[in-house]
Amino acid sequence: MARAERGETWAHVQRIRLQAGEVGAALDEVRALLDASGAIVCSWWLSDRTSPALDDALLAHGLTIDADDHEIDGLLLTREPPPGPPDVEARRLMHAAELAAAQELQWEVFGIPPDRRRPHTVGDDSRVYGAWVDGRLAGAARAYFGPRGAMLAGGATAEWARGRGAYRALVRARWDDAAARGTPALGVHAKNTSSPILRRLGFERVLQFRRLQDVRSEG
Repeated sequence: MARAERGETWAHVQRIRLQAGEVGAALDEVRALLDASGAIVCSWWLSDRTSPALDDALLAHGLTIDADDHEIDGLLLTREPPPGPPDVEARRLMHAAELAAAQELQWEVFGIPPDRRRPHTVGDDSRVYGAWVDGRLAGAARAYFGPRGAMLAGGATAEWARGRGAYRALVRARWDDAAARGTPALGVHAKNTSSPILRRLGFERVLQFRRLQDVRSEG
């Protein structure tokens, strides 16, 4: 399944069930979708249920590995996580100025180059959250809500605020919203920088992913 939204930088291919001989045709189809949407970077998510031979076939067709964003844990939380610190406010963002500030913080934390900075869209099934420490925006995150729970993404904490509980508070805010919708479950793709924190909050690893990327021409 491939997903690319018009105007977004990032696209994704998931639930991959390909044989090595089908890779070329699949890539042609996905790249046509990227060209139509204007997406620049497409992530192909392979799991521990996918044949390793598929990695080699995709790499032979021009995909690459980002060493800092390759091995990803698929984590699941189905019990209430601990609350954030009492001096950290975390909530959904509603106003344009707050949304813009959160986007800027995420770009800076993740080191997104200026030419790849496109504002994220917010739909009926997605929300953006912020966390404040000492009255300053310290962290930002997103959640995508579905019929069985919420998928977390984009959790970022400003360097000056790390260790103050902003990340934990953002997890709890999104859990509370998922629980209020009657779907108390959170899923997330986590790198080795965030996976240990999330496991301490009660997340369990259910899959391990290998992320390959297809970077399209920006010209």
